[in-house]
Amino acid sequence: MSQNSSHMTDQSLKLADRIANVLKREVVLAVGCTEPVAIALASCYATKHLTSELKRIHLKVSGNVYKNAKAVGIPGTEQTGIEMAIALGASMVEPVFDLKILSKVTEIEQKRAQLLMEKVDIKVDIFYDQPSLWIEVEAETSSESGRAIIKDRHDNLVYLEMNGKTEIDLLQDPLSSLSSLDHLLDVTLKNLMNTIREMPLAELSFLLEGIDYNMKMADFGMQMDRGLKFGKSWQRVMKKGYGSNDIGSIINMYTTAACDARMSGVQLPVMTSSGSGNNGLIAVIPIATLADKMGVDDEQKARALAISHVTNSKVKHHIGRLSPVCGCGVSAGAGAAAGMAYLMGASTEEVEYAVINVISSLAGMICDGGKVGCALKLSASASMAWQSALLAVEGVRIPAGNGIVGDDMESTLRNLESVSIEGMRQVDRAIIGVM
Repeated sequence: MSQNSSHMTDQSLKLADRIANVLKREVVLAVGCTEPVAIALASCYATKHLTSELKRIHLKVSGNVYKNAKAVGIPGTEQTGIEMAIALGASMVEPVFDLKILSKVTEIEQKRAQLLMEKVDIKVDIFYDQPSLWIEVEAETSSESGRAIIKDRHDNLVYLEMNGKTEIDLLQDPLSSLSSLDHLLDVTLKNLMNTIREMPLAELSFLLEGIDYNMKMADFGMQMDRGLKFGKSWQRVMKKGYGSNDIGSIINMYTTAACDARMSGVQLPVMTSSGSGNNGLIAVIPIATLADKMGVDDEQKARALAISHVTNSKVKHHIGRLSPVCGCGVSAGAGAAAGMAYLMGASTEEVEYAVINVISSLAGMICDGGKVGCALKLSASASMAWQSALLAVEGVRIPAGNGIVGDDMESTLRNLESVSIEGMRQVDRAIIGVM
């Protein structure tokens, strides 16, 4: 327990409990890109009680889910694509009903999924007017039917119907429709960070597991011969003398390699952040790398990770859980910058400087779907997070009035929200049209 924990007020203790609940809900393991994983999960829910041969599967999906699922590698296969995610979900023999559903895809299940794609009528419709995370699967045999809806969070089943009988209906439940961040919307980033500095370590220590998982993905990416081979390419660049072995370069290299591996469909789990594995890579790997170089203890690592994850979630609420803006760049980059600034001894005000610096620099980065090419976006995010943290500790802050930067942290986030949600309303339609 932190030395300050015993001096926490009743109000701060209540906030600490809320933060702990958010972290436990938002920082979870997933295998594979979470959009196709969520599609497979919905497909599995819709088909799990059907006993006769499938005839038809109809997926209705929001535009943001579609673009992130279309081109990314599917764990346990050598394939990409939404249809494979649907087919695998309907082919699982002993499914795990969470974001690790594709962690143990067998050869038999692969063959079943391939056959299903050849024989079953699979239809995919994009619903632009639904919430940014909406996955609805209807499945039919000659005599049976199933329907499942996942909404707002990748594992949030809000509706389940089997043969016309409703088993779960949370569509109108206000608690189900809210993301866990809505429980912290009334709290400033300053108060969140000050509370995290004083929380008992026992509430945060589980975050350290993310370092093991996400660095294993990075190590795999450094050695692999699939995907775009960013890891080996970085090593060759450094051997040629074009790169250095400084902290920033190592952060960049490992983050890029981890994303390349994950987007290629490597069947390893990563610790997510706010529903995204790539967000989790950004939120964790820069923190882990800097902490290792500084030789800090587990307590400081855990608090830095908590600040990183909560900042990511805070910023992500303003741009949307899935959005036209790249969350890996803007929200997760802001989180990583905050966590690294904290490790370097920044004041709460300086941590906010780091967040503002990232937002000012990367707010215009668009999300054009999940794919191996995301690795370079994570590279840009990790690099900017490191620079922003370094400069913030030196007192550098992009001043108010520069673009969307407001007088303080909260006004800057409101400005970001206006640009991301209102200003870029048609961006997703244009991107999907191109795709």
